Amino acid sequence: MKKIKAVVYGVGTMNSIITRMLLDKGVEIIGAISRSPAKVGKDLGELTGLGRQLGVAVSNDAAEVLSRGADIAVIAVNSYMSDAQEQLRLCAEHGVNAVTLSEEALYPWETSPEITAELDGIAKRTSVTLTGSGHQDSYWLNMVSMLMGTTHRIDTVLGQASWNVDDYGPELAREQQVGTTPEQFNTWLESASRPPTFGRNVLDALVADTGLTPVSITTTSRPVLATEPLPVASLGITVPVGHVLGFTDIDEIKTSEGPSFVFEMTGCVYRPDQADMNHWKIAGEPDVELSNGAVPTAMTTCTQLVNRIPDVINAQPGFITAEKLPRLRYRAFSLETYLS
Repeated sequence: MKKIKAVVYGVGTMNSIITRMLLDKGVEIIGAISRSPAKVGKDLGELTGLGRQLGVAVSNDAAEVLSRGADIAVIAVNSYMSDAQEQLRLCAEHGVNAVTLSEEALYPWETSPEITAELDGIAKRTSVTLTGSGHQDSYWLNMVSMLMGTTHRIDTVLGQASWNVDDYGPELAREQQVGTTPEQFNTWLESASRPPTFGRNVLDALVADTGLTPVSITTTSRPVLATEPLPVASLGITVPVGHVLGFTDIDEIKTSEGPSFVFEMTGCVYRPDQADMNHWKIAGEPDVELSNGAVPTAMTTCTQLVNRIPDVINAQPGFITAEKLPRLRYRAFSLETYLS
């Protein structure tokens, strides 16, 4: 059986980790794409810290790289569908399956329906699959869905999670408003152009998975402020006391059938004594809880994307969201052995 051929789309923090994992799982990397002038022309192995040359030069010509016959592109560039649209469209138009770490891509049908429908149409026409995966795939969706399956009646589902903004590079740190003043944060929060919250897409996916009917959707946000000066490696700054380290979004969806879903998700720069957490509590019959302790969110973001690759290639064409894919599995062998 031939090895899976992959394109690494974006050569930053996440895809540097993913590059090693792809090679470990027997994937052949045939191209790498970056828009950074400092990275174009350099060897992917050099840029991702492998300590060896891979013979794959980073290119800024996405169309050319996607024309090389890849089976899949792994995209780690941005968070929202309005930004991810360009990469996903290019992949679909060139007949390349794609899995992206874009958080909104977990379930974008409600927050970006026009973009998603357009991409779905292109992907069906070219017989490829587009999807979003990452940490939220299992920890915020599939684990929670399985926990819900242990109950007889659900009144409320409450999730609380956090992640360290400094683990994901400068673009995401800026999106989390790191370093701004509370006044600047409030101005941004009041802007009509603010993208959807990551938690909203998680709750949309959970509700869709249950078949329940949403009747109201609300989002509130509050900043996390520095109580001591904190360095931010991804931005090369120190956030002073009283300035923004990130923020917490509180999303709630109420359903006509009764159950309500709430997710409190905090993305901020951590103090040295902080760690990622993931906790879910279901009130109903019976009351049940799920807690993962200190979660290595950055690493599991990468592992879940890599483990999803066979599922994406095997899936029906179109924009296929994670709740429609098989349950996530550990891949002990080269990924091509899991292709149907």
